[in-house]
Amino acid sequence: MTRKFKYWKKLGVMEPEPTPFIGNFGDALKMKKSGGEWLQDLYNWGAGLPYIGFYVFDRPFFLARDPELVKNILVKDFNIFQDRFVQTSPEDRLGDANLFLIKNPAWKYLRTKITPIYTSGRLKKMFDLMVEVADDLEDHMTSLDWE
Repeated sequence: MTRKFKYWKKLGVMEPEPTPFIGNFGDALKMKKSGGEWLQDLYNWGAGLPYIGFYVFDRPFFLARDPELVKNILVKDFNIFQDRFVQTSPEDRLGDANLFLIKNPAWKYLRTKITPIYTSGRLKKMFDLMVEVADDLEDHMTSLDWE
């Protein structure tokens, strides 16, 4: 029952204490927190650490916190981190084209198509627009009555 919960300890990776059967997924599973809040809590738990390990049920997951490590995973070592745990249905046209959800070989094909869009020059040109849109979203979300 708990043998799989020794994965991160054996590797010397810090982890929040998992609960038998559900791992660290309890609050999200019981719908006490949204998936985003749950991940934010895990992220905050690892304050000061470059990465942590956690469990969804008995499956180990890795959470990179250090920006340089995230950059290495997404840019330099992308070929090692190409398959995802979550997969969409082929009938879901939007989800099926989401780089964060698709698996190889579709992942590799889509990445080669969109990589030229994200050059540093193009991102600099888009930055002001992204800040404006993010500010509008924040204003809208703040104005909502969440109770």
